[in-house]
Amino acid sequence: MRHPLKLSLKFSRKLMRILFAATVIWLTSSGWLTAADGVGRYAIIVRQGMPWTQAVAALQQRYSGQVFTFRTAAAEVRSAVAQYKPRYVCFVCEPTENFPEFVLEANRFCRELDSDPYVDAIWGILTGLDEQHAVQLARAEPVVVRRAFTKTQADWLDWIAEGEYVTEWTRDRGEVGTKRPKQQVQMLSGGPKSDADDLKHVHGMLSRDDFDLIIGSGHGGQHNWMLMYPSGSGFLTAKEGALTMTAPGVSLPLQASHPKLYWAVGNCLTGEVNSPQNSFRNSYALAWMKNGARQYIGAVQPTWYELNWNMADWFLKQDGRWTFGESLFLLRQWSQFVLAENIAMGQDRRGTEYTDGIFVLYGDPALDSRLQQNREPALDETLQVVPLEQPGRVRITYRVKVNFVGAGNKRTAEKYDGWRIFSHLLPGSFSDVQMEKSDFAKVVVPGETLIWDAGTGLKVGDQRAVTFTATQEK
Repeated sequence: MRHPLKLSLKFSRKLMRILFAATVIWLTSSGWLTAADGVGRYAIIVRQGMPWTQAVAALQQRYSGQVFTFRTAAAEVRSAVAQYKPRYVCFVCEPTENFPEFVLEANRFCRELDSDPYVDAIWGILTGLDEQHAVQLARAEPVVVRRAFTKTQADWLDWIAEGEYVTEWTRDRGEVGTKRPKQQVQMLSGGPKSDADDLKHVHGMLSRDDFDLIIGSGHGGQHNWMLMYPSGSGFLTAKEGALTMTAPGVSLPLQASHPKLYWAVGNCLTGEVNSPQNSFRNSYALAWMKNGARQYIGAVQPTWYELNWNMADWFLKQDGRWTFGESLFLLRQWSQFVLAENIAMGQDRRGTEYTDGIFVLYGDPALDSRLQQNREPALDETLQVVPLEQPGRVRITYRVKVNFVGAGNKRTAEKYDGWRIFSHLLPGSFSDVQMEKSDFAKVVVPGETLIWDAGTGLKVGDQRAVTFTATQEK
């Protein structure tokens, strides 16, 4: 006769495994895993003598973060941060840094916490016009994106509950679009016919101050954005934290406070907060963060390659699965994969290497800002994590099914054969990976990310899966 206590313990272990696996499936298929949930460590990196102690304390209090201090270069604390194994890294700095150099240094730092070429943490830079501004950003509440304004890619609005589109192209002048809940974007003609009319039209929309996401493209500078492309005379300009819209015969101040995300997907230089040539006092990024933006993604140097546009595959097309910060991180992992595997060659390789280095997220990288769930995601992704008998070892099964392949000229469109390579954020860091079975041509698991290559583009209805065992790091 079996001892009832032993039977109960054995049953309890099995039950716990089932419950644990079910919990992980639910969490990772919806993407709701953040630093605030206690799933990862938060490193705060500061320059020695940096006086913004309140901003640092705000992050410490929010995430139980650990502070690492360097004298002249962040590389001085690389070994200590690597041992800490953070899921998030936030560089807190005054706006007087040389940001074109510092962003490249921060990006390199977060790729060199171990020996592989992949990014080892979701990172960002917390700064502000002054310390109180930075404290406000450190304490910001997450943004839920329900309504968006875009000057590019009207079809992106189909992934968002509602929004407005105005063309950036002079060749398409007058083209506008409106997205209503549970409908596709409706394209209209008869919009603005001149730069001045375009500026007044955009000013009227932005002045309503009800957008949760602003997407900008076209020519930009450290202190301004040209509203039309490839040429124009209408500008949105920053000065001393204030925004003004100007065109011939028109000058309109713009004020906003509604919490939002700002994604300068195709603008040059708007992420350059400060440099030897340009003062932070006229920073376009900081002015928007003073006018409601809780996070800002932009480039610190001129951008000529459309790598950052691919971030839409995570942030917009997965129905809120990934946050703003996670989406940029997952794009970086995708970029490093196509470089490491020599998939990107020639101009694509040069463009990927360059563009990956110059984009930055300002604000708290762990802020849980994402799209409101609106429609079926482009990919159904599930992750099952089951503990094994050996302590610390788990069996992970990842599955993906394609629901949508887009049109147009972007990477996962039909023209480019659909979904071939993608990356998925895991609920922790894993090592000692041993593949058991896979439908993919190749899978790599660098720490907290699963990256797959199907070998060929996946189309609607296609499914793939991979199962592997790994050690879950503490």
